[in-house]
Amino acid sequence: MKRTMYDITVILFAAIALTAGCKSGQEGRLPQNTLATAEETVKAYCDLDANAARLSSLTWSKVLPYIAWTEEAGGDKAIVISGYKIAKTQKQSETASTITVEYEVLGVVSGDYAQGKKTENIPFKVKKTKDGWKITSPDFMPPHVLLKSMVKHLEGTKNMELAGKLQTAPTTTN
Repeated sequence: MKRTMYDITVILFAAIALTAGCKSGQEGRLPQNTLATAEETVKAYCDLDANAARLSSLTWSKVLPYIAWTEEAGGDKAIVISGYKIAKTQKQSETASTITVEYEVLGVVSGDYAQGKKTENIPFKVKKTKDGWKITSPDFMPPHVLLKSMVKHLEGTKNMELAGKLQTAPTTTN
């Protein structure tokens, strides 16, 4: 009987090791981006970001097809926006562009909510790779999240007080 338990244990560990070995061959590989242009890539990334994909480890992987890095530094702040638009495209070559995104910022969530309406322009550097167009910078930009998506995220994390502050905060200046 002991011999059988030993055999089962060896087989189980071998199966686990084999599975781990198969998985590690994929680590560090970036998902394919099938979008045709640098602008489409930045827009797809910004749409996901605006809808709070970068705020959760459960949804963060949705941005992976569009970025050149495989991990994101954890942040303690997020920018609340009312919207964004592609403001300018500068093509450096057939495989490199800079796409400037103009954000309409309402404020910042960092422990609390600080209102601060302004326009923010962020240049995204994009390169064409074997895996499609990839954003190479900014790689340490805090999430830029639409107001409704931020409120929904905060409610989901049971931060009702902060969600309430955002819901009652003015979204325009007079």
